[in-house]
Amino acid sequence: MLQAVAPPTWSGQAVSRGGQFDLGRVIQRTFTTIRENAAIFFGASTVMVGAPSAVMGLGQSTAVTGGAAVGFLTMAAGWVFYLVGLYMLQGMVVKAAVNGFNGKATSFGQAFDVGVKMFLPLLGLAIIAALGAGLGYLALIVPGVIISVMWSVASPAVVVEKRGVLESLQRSRDLTRGYRWNVFGLMVIYMLLSWIIGAAVGALGLATGGGFLDGSPNLWVNAASGVVVNILSAVVASAGVAALYYELRTVKEGAGPEALAAVFD
Repeated sequence: MLQAVAPPTWSGQAVSRGGQFDLGRVIQRTFTTIRENAAIFFGASTVMVGAPSAVMGLGQSTAVTGGAAVGFLTMAAGWVFYLVGLYMLQGMVVKAAVNGFNGKATSFGQAFDVGVKMFLPLLGLAIIAALGAGLGYLALIVPGVIISVMWSVASPAVVVEKRGVLESLQRSRDLTRGYRWNVFGLMVIYMLLSWIIGAAVGALGLATGGGFLDGSPNLWVNAASGVVVNILSAVVASAGVAALYYELRTVKEGAGPEALAAVFD
């Protein structure tokens, strides 16, 4: 498996059909779609990611304060619901974001319908991608990074183009070819942004004093901070992947709004 994906093609000299790849444009689209769909994105993320994160935080607090068995079971249950919610949210955000890039509005019901339908394919995709990238990271860090970059837009290929899991991984590999340094740079930017968000929100909990694992009320503040970070990070990551996919299709294939909008019709 690794032999099929390991040879890197990170050349920045790509043939452009729709203009030059623009990191700034991808970032702008990311936050524009978040602003325009804030109610859908953050409402869904609060329920689908925030609530399970809170359950995991409750389990952690219970385990720390003496109820180890109950605490670990609670964390496990929260983790399962977190995975379900995360991949449903990803489908919802990609649907609404791509529609927004094409000038079309999306209702919560329309986005939710896509999230439900695409949950299992996205979960399967995540499992295979995690195994592939994980093996790459175990072998050497660089192959793992390359695999992560190559497969970075596989989830929009599942949602937008309704491709199968393996076909979507190949589709992502094709779309990112010639632009992988750009994609890597964007991933670094989003990782730094996620770290900044986590540090800023976490500082609110630490500002009250106390540690993470001392059984004090501050443990609940820290858990709440983690919930907020997960809600924000899930939205930014999902919207960012959608914006990256849109940019790659536009630049590499010259796909206009009409072509991309047709997939949801």
